[in-house]
Amino acid sequence: MAGKQVTELDALPSFTDTSLLPVHNGAGLKKGSLSQLANYLGKKFSNPNLLINPDFKINQRKASSYTSGYTVDRWKISNATLNATTKTLSNPNSTDGNFLQSLENKPTGTFTVTLNVASVTGTVKFLWQDGSTPKTGVAISKGVNTYTFTASSLTWVGIQIASGASIQVSYMKLEQGTVATSFIAPNMAEELVKCCRFYQIHQVMYTTYGVADQHYYHKLPLVTVLRANPTVSVTDQYNYNVKTKKIEWRKDGTGWLNLDVVAQSDAQTVCQLICSCDAEIY
Repeated sequence: MAGKQVTELDALPSFTDTSLLPVHNGAGLKKGSLSQLANYLGKKFSNPNLLINPDFKINQRKASSYTSGYTVDRWKISNATLNATTKTLSNPNSTDGNFLQSLENKPTGTFTVTLNVASVTGTVKFLWQDGSTPKTGVAISKGVNTYTFTASSLTWVGIQIASGASIQVSYMKLEQGTVATSFIAPNMAEELVKCCRFYQIHQVMYTTYGVADQHYYHKLPLVTVLRANPTVSVTDQYNYNVKTKKIEWRKDGTGWLNLDVVAQSDAQTVCQLICSCDAEIY
């Protein structure tokens, strides 16, 4: 009996996790469930990581230890301590501490988080927030940990460190779906640009032959466009023949930095400083 033409094939029904599918394993045709096939493909392919700087290697603030606020890029800590060199979190305080990353677009659906742990003492748990409601997952142990959950508006994800606990982490991965796919270390150059949407530092060196009381303007290039108008702060390093100076954030178009230097007298004028632009999610 002749088979159907491609254009005559029946539409496939909807599948459930237990639906049986024909699969060729190289030796012959076998049957397996949809969930088995998904797990197999999950080991062969990798979903995108929804977290930025997932292995904590980018550290624009350059501190070796953090106890509050933003730390290594995109990660925020409270009531705990991060050793940025060893990637170790500890909590010497009497109440729980958190280490979190806020998600800009607040995705919806089912998510799987994977955390690779070199060592852990005490109680450390997965932590996330759905909308305005914090959620606590299972305890984390040494090795590769995975945890699946659902959220209608995922605002942040991270870990909770109990009083007296500590954890040394290698990476964290957050992906959509129920299958934990392989972690692929990000390209650091590409990851830095992602981080710079939220925070970037500029080393500024400006020199000119100045005229007394004359303004000199210099537009500073950004690494990439910031996600929002930033808070700009300046750390002085060196000034010569500078009467006044300031850096302004100009909101024209996508925004840009403007250095305004006023010379003290008719002479060589030198201005050296560090400028940071903070557009993080608070």
